[in-house]
Amino acid sequence: WELDYYSPAWKFVGQHMRWTASMEKIANGHARRAMNVPVTEPTPPYISMHIRHGDFSQQYEEFPVDQCFAPLSVIARRVSEVQEKLRTRKGIEATHVIMTSDERDPEWWSDVGANVGRLRSGTDREIYGKRHPVFVDAIIQSNGAGLVSTCGSTIRRVQSWHDGATRLVRWGWPDADDR
Repeated sequence: WELDYYSPAWKFVGQHMRWTASMEKIANGHARRAMNVPVTEPTPPYISMHIRHGDFSQQYEEFPVDQCFAPLSVIARRVSEVQEKLRTRKGIEATHVIMTSDERDPEWWSDVGANVGRLRSGTDREIYGKRHPVFVDAIIQSNGAGLVSTCGSTIRRVQSWHDGATRLVRWGWPDADDR
């Protein structure tokens, strides 16, 4: 992993971090709502997606921003790969997917739901405060049985935390993830 060299804290310390029980409970409630799971049923295994756009969009000026990120069809393919790996390696059927992203374009989010069929977690900034949604999203991301994330994201440590299947989506130029 490229971040092992640049950020050894994640490799040697981050993988041992744990969330507080109260934060886990709040995040689990959000995850269950995102998956439409009743409170009477156990939380099913899910694939978390962390697709960063906002801060990454500032890093490349060589191409228009809309050409720098992988299309939703590529992201959906990576989800299918994680589902297959979980199925064959661990016998887990992860049909639920929760997407988190800093993307602000409502049309993009509409396409996520329409074309890819993924869910966005909802966090209540008004109830818990400005920073709380960041933690809720991080907990949801880290508790997935598998993860699809943009290259350069440290949240992919789900691989160390839960022996989860991970796939990274390449970005930065047109067709960067065309593999």
